[in-house]
Amino acid sequence: MRINNLLKRMRVKYKFFLIGLTILCSSCVEPGELKTAQEFQKKGSIVEISGAQDDWTLIVNGNPFYIKGVGCGLAIGKKNENYLKLAKELGANSLRTWGTDQGTKEYLDKALEYGLMVDAGIWLNWASPIEGFSYIGDTEYKRLKWKEVIDYVKEYKGHPAILMWNVGNEALLFTKSEEEKIALCQFLEKLIQEIHKIDPNHPVIYTATSFMSFKYIKEHVPTLDIIGANCYGSIRSIHATWQHLKFDIPYVITEFGPFLPLDRPKDVNGKSIELDDYKKSSIYRNLLHQMKSLRKSNLGGFVFHLGETTQESMTWWNINQGEFKRQPYWEIFKEYNGIPAPYSAPKLKNIILNKVNNIESGETITVKLILDRDINRNDYTYEYLLSTSVENELKYYVNEYVDIKVIGNGPQVQVKLPQKKGIYRLYCFVKDKKGNLSSINKSLKIE
Repeated sequence: MRINNLLKRMRVKYKFFLIGLTILCSSCVEPGELKTAQEFQKKGSIVEISGAQDDWTLIVNGNPFYIKGVGCGLAIGKKNENYLKLAKELGANSLRTWGTDQGTKEYLDKALEYGLMVDAGIWLNWASPIEGFSYIGDTEYKRLKWKEVIDYVKEYKGHPAILMWNVGNEALLFTKSEEEKIALCQFLEKLIQEIHKIDPNHPVIYTATSFMSFKYIKEHVPTLDIIGANCYGSIRSIHATWQHLKFDIPYVITEFGPFLPLDRPKDVNGKSIELDDYKKSSIYRNLLHQMKSLRKSNLGGFVFHLGETTQESMTWWNINQGEFKRQPYWEIFKEYNGIPAPYSAPKLKNIILNKVNNIESGETITVKLILDRDINRNDYTYEYLLSTSVENELKYYVNEYVDIKVIGNGPQVQVKLPQKKGIYRLYCFVKDKKGNLSSINKSLKIE
C-alpha cells in the first residue's frame, strides 16, 4: 500500500465520533426518525476506507457501509415526482449525481430526509479543441473548473449526506490526444490533493468507462481513494483489469445497467433494438450477483438509472417511468432488500406496426400490442407516445416527445404521425392499477 494513502487513512480513522442514531442502515430508517440523526450529525459525515487488498470496507460514521446505490440526477421530476422517495422504497442507501448543478443543497437535504448518502458528482469536460476545453497549460477552462470544484467542496463538506466526491465521469475515454489525457490526469491529481486538504473526511473517486483508462489513473493519479467504473457488460472484466494493474485502492461500480446501443443489433431503420423490461431485469440481476461475489474488492455500486434521462430513448435506462415502477425496479428491490418483490409489471411480448418505413408525412398507421402475460389485462391502461431517436450522445436530455394523434384505446390503435420527416421511436406504455408499468417500442421512418 502506498505510504501517502496509508497515512491519509490513518488520519481519518481516529477522527470518528459516535452518533446516537445513524442514517446508515441500508434502508431501514424511516424519514421521521431522521430528526435525531440530523441533530447528531451537525458536523457532517465522516467516511473512511478501511482494510487492505481484497478486504476493503467503507466505514461511514463508524459503521460498515456497502453501497446499494442508484444514479439519480433529480430529486423532483418534471411532473413533481419524488424520485428520492422512489430510491428509498427501492431499498437504496445511496445516490449518485454527475454534476454540481444536480447535487444542490435542496437535493442533499432531501437525501438526508430519506436517510440516503450522496456520491456527489463533479463534472469534468473531456479535452476538445473544437469546444475550447484543454488541460494543457494554464487554460481558462481549468481555472474556472478549479474554482467550481473547490467552492463546491468547501460549501458542502459538512453536509451529513455527503458520502464522497465523484470528480470526473468518463472524461479520459473521450479525450483523444495522449498529451491531453496525461494533462487531464495531472489536473485531476492536483484537484484531489487540494480536496484532501480541504476535506479529509470524505474520499475522492474518479469514474472510468469500464476498465478503459485504468492505466492512466494507476500511473498518473496516485492519491485517488477509489477507482470507479461504469459497467454495461461484465463486472468480472473490470475486476480482472483492476487486479492485473495491482491497484491498492478499492473500486465502485459507479453505473451498471443493460447493454449499450453499440452492443445491440440494429433494426431496418438502422436504430438499436431496445430490450424489453423483463430482459433488462435479468441483466440487472446478473450484474448485482457479480458485484456481490466480488465484494471486499468493490465497495458496492449504483444502478443506472432512476429518474428521466432520455439518452438513447425515453426508456432505455430508466428503471421507472415517472412515478410508475418498471420490472427492473422490482428486480433491484428484491436484490437490495433480500425479500420477494411485492409486485411485477405487465409483461409485453411485441409491438407490431403495419408500416415501419416508407411512411408518408402525416400518414396514419395501425399499431398492435402483443401481451405475453395478460392475467390482469382488464386492469391495464395503455398510452402511445412518439419521440425522436438520437443515440450515442452523452447528455442527460437528448430525445424529446413529438405530438401524435391516437385513435382508439387498448392494445390496438391507429396513430396519425407528424409531418416532419425523420426516424422516430413509437412507444406503448402499459400501466396497472398498482403503480407498475411496462414499455416496448419500435422505430419508424417518415420519408
